[in-house]
Amino acid sequence: MLKLKNINLTFDEPLLKEISFNLKPGESLGIVGKSGAGKSSLLKIIAGLLNPDPQSGSISIYNNDLPVPATMLIYGYNQIQLVEQNFSLDAYMTVYENMNLKASDLPFDKRKVEINKILRWVNLFKISDRKVEQLSGGEQQRLAIARALIKKPLVLLLDEPFSHLDSALKASLILRLKEIRDKSNISMLIVSHDGSDLLALCDKITHLKNGKLGKHKTPNEFYYKPRSKEEAKLFGPWNILKLPNQKICFRPNQYTIAKANDHGIDVSFEKALFKGAYIENLFSTDYGSIILYSQSIMNDVKKIKVENI
Repeated sequence: MLKLKNINLTFDEPLLKEISFNLKPGESLGIVGKSGAGKSSLLKIIAGLLNPDPQSGSISIYNNDLPVPATMLIYGYNQIQLVEQNFSLDAYMTVYENMNLKASDLPFDKRKVEINKILRWVNLFKISDRKVEQLSGGEQQRLAIARALIKKPLVLLLDEPFSHLDSALKASLILRLKEIRDKSNISMLIVSHDGSDLLALCDKITHLKNGKLGKHKTPNEFYYKPRSKEEAKLFGPWNILKLPNQKICFRPNQYTIAKANDHGIDVSFEKALFKGAYIENLFSTDYGSIILYSQSIMNDVKKIKVENI
């Protein structure tokens, strides 16, 4: 449905190089990368808000090429809506007024019904008369998403959508976005510097590095089978042990406790950190330090097995 072919962007030096991918209806694709990798710029190009290099390829929806912003009187595509990090809300307007401003192209007799329907989707209907400046960060985030949805886009672009939210609000927003995707069959492209934010929401994830996109993989593949240490660290702690004849890499939950006479790795408990839903245990070994997750402090553990052994 959405197709990018050979998109390039250069400022002082190349930022995006030959970016190409397809996005199916109802599919969620996550792009992870460090700050400054070009993630936000890519979203702006896709949304029709930033010109790619003149020699770039094309962006199309259902095989219809979209015009580049330089040829448009008003930048942007109605079929593709971008929710930016700063939300772009009018702080002195109410929730409803912000929605009404974005819905100005809808027939007047249908506008209120559509606005209220979407406000219910994002759980803001009961505070529709509240001014934006009185909203929490999570409420502003949901309003920004609602404003994008009122345009009935085929594609929703989300730029670091969880950066302003605590863990509870983050989990709630992920569930809400899944519900919206299922109800409307909308495609989503989500970018983040923290790969763990993408695991629960995306069908596929890709890594933007040095201006290029890597292979699209499932969240499970990205989390447990990263291609490099750098890629692994984008999704949370990653243990690396350099044994005499092999290197073992594993996540903090990929282990079992071994008995004294079992084959495994000897560990020495250092300290434990309470993380709420789990305990983060720090151990030293003859081959380096590791982190192990558990439901209780592991101060009596002396040996472990990992999947690689």
